[in-house]
Amino acid sequence: MRLQGEKVIVRSQVREDWETMRSWRPFDDPLCFIYNLPSQNPKRNSLRNTSYPDDSDRRWYTIEDLNGQVVGRLSLREIDGHRSARLGITIGADWVGQGYGTDAIRTFLYYFFGELLFATLYLDVAAPNRRAIRCYEKCGFRRIGEEYRDAGPDARLAFLQDEKYRDIRHFFIREGNRNLVLFYEMRLDRQDWARQLIADSGGKNAVSAQVRV
Repeated sequence: MRLQGEKVIVRSQVREDWETMRSWRPFDDPLCFIYNLPSQNPKRNSLRNTSYPDDSDRRWYTIEDLNGQVVGRLSLREIDGHRSARLGITIGADWVGQGYGTDAIRTFLYYFFGELLFATLYLDVAAPNRRAIRCYEKCGFRRIGEEYRDAGPDARLAFLQDEKYRDIRHFFIREGNRNLVLFYEMRLDRQDWARQLIADSGGKNAVSAQVRV
């Protein structure tokens, strides 16, 4: 599978891609650990102990820029036939904020809905991750729920005392001895994606014919 967008190429992942990603520069933002909190599902957590994600319940894709540089990865998990799946996406620290994530998702949606004919795509995102939320909303996702998840010990959240993070403190709460952070559940249905696609194209028949709703 190889899909080309305006800024990126999304293709099937190979083992060498994973090794490249492991060499990426780490994020400087102390919030980065929240954006990628491990799932509470032990089966999913087992992925952290492998050098390459070999999981039959998840599909992995690599995101390249148009020069062939690996800039991110995308995955589907919780795959339920052709009814639904859950999206995961990571863009490396050196390429965040350059529009790669938005273009990768929009490009992938053609494949997910238009070729694979899935009905619904879900994702979850930490509420403090405003950049990601803006990206998802641009791609048509809407919030359908929210929940609090473990945010780690007090020492990990000490950075919140800095005035720089004042406007996101309300996303964190204390429950007993636990620190929690708010996550949003988001959803995009094929019908909504197709309607938006046709509207953005001015209702062109060519687009309508390519999208089966």
